[in-house]
This record gives sequence, C-alpha cells and structure tokens, in this order.
Amino acid sequence: MRQFIFVPLLALTACAIDNPRSVVATPTATLTVTPAPLSTDASAVKWIRLYCTPDNESHFEDMSSPLEQINFAPPASPIFIGGGTPATKVVFGGFEQHWGDADVQSGKTHPTPVVQWITLLKGKMVITSTDGDSRTLNPGDIMHLEDAAPCRGHITQNLAPGATFLQFVQ
Repeated sequence: MRQFIFVPLLALTACAIDNPRSVVATPTATLTVTPAPLSTDASAVKWIRLYCTPDNESHFEDMSSPLEQINFAPPASPIFIGGGTPATKVVFGGFEQHWGDADVQSGKTHPTPVVQWITLLKGKMVITSTDGDSRTLNPGDIMHLEDAAPCRGHITQNLAPGATFLQFVQ
C-alpha cells in the first residue's frame, strides 16, 4: 500500500491508494490508471487553472507556484510551504461510476458553485471546458476552479471503473 500526501495549498489530506497501476476492465474499454511521474522537486507545486473569459467561456491554464522552505512543524525537518489563502470549509465528494456520462452525451455544462480548489484523491475524471479542451485528473492532481456563474462552466465525467473521490477546499 502506498501513502500519498496531497497539499492543495490550503489543507493537508492523506489518502491510501491500494494499487494505482492496476488495469481494470469495464464493459466497453480497458482503463489503465498510471500515476504521473514522481517529481523530485519539492520547491514548487503544479496545478491546473480552469478560468472564465468575458465571453463566459471556460479555458485551462497550467500553473505553478514556488514554495519556501520553512521550519513549519518543529522539531521536524523544514518543509516547503506556500499559498496560505483563507478557506471557509473542506468537503469531500464521491462520484458514482458513470457519473457525468449523460452530460457528456448531451453537452450539458455547469459552472462551479463557488471558486474552489479540488484535489483528486482516488479514481479518474475528465473535465472539459467550453472551448473543447479537456484535462484528465488522476490521484494527486490539483485544479483551481474559477468558472463560476455567469460562466458556462465545464463538463465533468467519472472515468474510473468505480467511485471517484475529490477533496474540495472552498
């Protein structure tokens, strides 16, 4: 069992993932879940930004933020820290298998209810912006959703052969 620690700039969450390299057959396809290459650089965090332009269309942008090495929890060794934006709550969401399939077929989009951070804890999702671009999220991936109304939003679909879990920091 591997232990991953996700730092969505605002909260710390630990999540155990049994076998992230497993291959699972679904009725229509084979889904291979392969984690992103492990980074050796702890001095920066990367995330995906989903933002809205004045025409109410959503778009993706790859982002990175430097982290500063500080003595965060003495007597433990210093770690890299950044962010520090206030948050009002942290919630978890569970998405059933095939969640969002109907929205993909109909093209039905939705805006984020509030500007928020999400971290994919377990499973696999794809998010499609209104400009037609899409990003696949795997465990550990972080996204900042800024496409609140009146933005047209995005389409989200669970690609995992079972439940997918997200952490929301609002």
